[in-house]
Amino acid sequence: MQENTLVFHLILNISLLVLVANLISKFRLIQDLIVQEERNLKSQTFLSLLFGGVVILSTYTGIDIGSYSLNTRVIGAMAAGLLGGPIVGLYASLIGAVYVYFFSSPQAFAMASAFSTMLFGLLGGGFYPYFQRGKWKYQDLFLLTCFAEVCDMVSLLRFTVPVEMALNTILEISLPMILLNACGILIFISSFNNMFIQQDIERSRQLQQASELMKKCLPQLVQGIGDGENMRRFVEIILEETDWAGAMVTNRSEIIADCQREASESLQPEVGIPDIGLRAMESGRLERMYKVPVTSAWYECMKEYSLVAAPFVIREQTVGCLIVWVRKQWVFRQSELELLQHLVTLSSYQIALAELEHQKDMRQKAEFKALQFQVNPHFLFNALNTVSCVCRENPERARELLVILANYFRYNLDYDAYMVPMDEEMDHVRDYLELEQARFEEKLIVSYDVPEHMDIKIPTLILQPIVENAVRYGINREGKRIVSIQAKETEDGYLVWIRDEGKGIEEEILEKLLNGKAIGNSIGLSNVHKRMKSNYGEEYGLHIVSSAEGTCVELHFIR
Repeated sequence: MQENTLVFHLILNISLLVLVANLISKFRLIQDLIVQEERNLKSQTFLSLLFGGVVILSTYTGIDIGSYSLNTRVIGAMAAGLLGGPIVGLYASLIGAVYVYFFSSPQAFAMASAFSTMLFGLLGGGFYPYFQRGKWKYQDLFLLTCFAEVCDMVSLLRFTVPVEMALNTILEISLPMILLNACGILIFISSFNNMFIQQDIERSRQLQQASELMKKCLPQLVQGIGDGENMRRFVEIILEETDWAGAMVTNRSEIIADCQREASESLQPEVGIPDIGLRAMESGRLERMYKVPVTSAWYECMKEYSLVAAPFVIREQTVGCLIVWVRKQWVFRQSELELLQHLVTLSSYQIALAELEHQKDMRQKAEFKALQFQVNPHFLFNALNTVSCVCRENPERARELLVILANYFRYNLDYDAYMVPMDEEMDHVRDYLELEQARFEEKLIVSYDVPEHMDIKIPTLILQPIVENAVRYGINREGKRIVSIQAKETEDGYLVWIRDEGKGIEEEILEKLLNGKAIGNSIGLSNVHKRMKSNYGEEYGLHIVSSAEGTCVELHFIR
């Protein structure tokens, strides 16, 4: 056969394979299978049969040149490995090798052709990670195919008898077969490029979908996964934004919430968490189940579905999982699995933040309770002693003081609110100071310069410890206790100043105080300092200016 005719027929063969490649790359099922990173047995088998058929087609349409059939089987066998991975490459080339061995002619080359066909598939599968995900390096792919064809020629020399026939055949076909097949596989593989472009577009769409989904889902997680109502809304949002048939959220021991599109089919939460959820929480990674076992308690209501479970992981510990299911398909689309993983990962961060907020809230409440029960026994004793003395001279005044004392302790011990109106807190301070004035009489002078109404909420029992400290230690040279309380509205809240004219606070004690350390048996000021920073930020702790002329404590309350 003339060389021009040989080249023409070989180009026709390559064109046929390229046409086949363009056709099969348009099917969504095949696209999903090829871009899938992990495939089940059914998917691997399907791709192996598909590419095995391509190898058979390229062998069947070979060109007889007398002693040898010139064909393009290297393209189909290597493409199986490059696109499908090592397992698909192995089994597709095995199918092609069996066909070549039993049905190709002449039989003198059957063993050599079958061996080289297997080699093509293994080469493609071996280089699958290198050429994966459409990152084709065409120069390297061209050289790899040339190397594969050289190996084919070597196998002809090794397995063909007589050797002279093999050598003459190689001299006749080697150059056009190597060059045209090397170019042909570039065209064949490039036919699948659009598939990978579509995958990138799908991933971009998936990221956008994940972003929109998380905007709607994250507010439902602010209380963690323990809130059944929020978790119910969480799974409903997931189904509104995806094509999944159903979803459920679990903790380590039970189902928190579930929802599915087929409302007529009821779930069975009483049978416990599905096995796939337990497996995902045990392994700490995403798990798939293409078929629910017949022995499972979930079989009857899940036999028509494939399931995926992804665990919520916080500090390397699983606290629950999200399980979704779809109608049975060949595979889960990779974009859906990545969407689910993104959703669970971001949800885990939100759950962790919710847990931290809960712990912070519990700590604040514990500090608040500690402050509530920190009743100075000396103050109670002194107040009762004062009332007792007043009873002899002015019973009506004594009755008023008892009412004030009752209000004072009721506020201290029975108030459960953490934030209270500033007016109420100021009234509590006035009650305290009125009791102290009844005790010290003219030796305690109190002045107020505060707005008539202050429309802001502040932490309860935040002012009284500072005022108490001013009364206790603010004794001037004349033996009088002079306390001044001033408040001023600002753009973002209120500034409050509490002053006394005592000897001031020693620098060493002041430093310990601002570092949160208790001084002696008193924890009042350090507690207030911590609470202010905890509520409003580090820069909003107590600002204290102290000298031998007195002490001024400044508090900044933010709306």
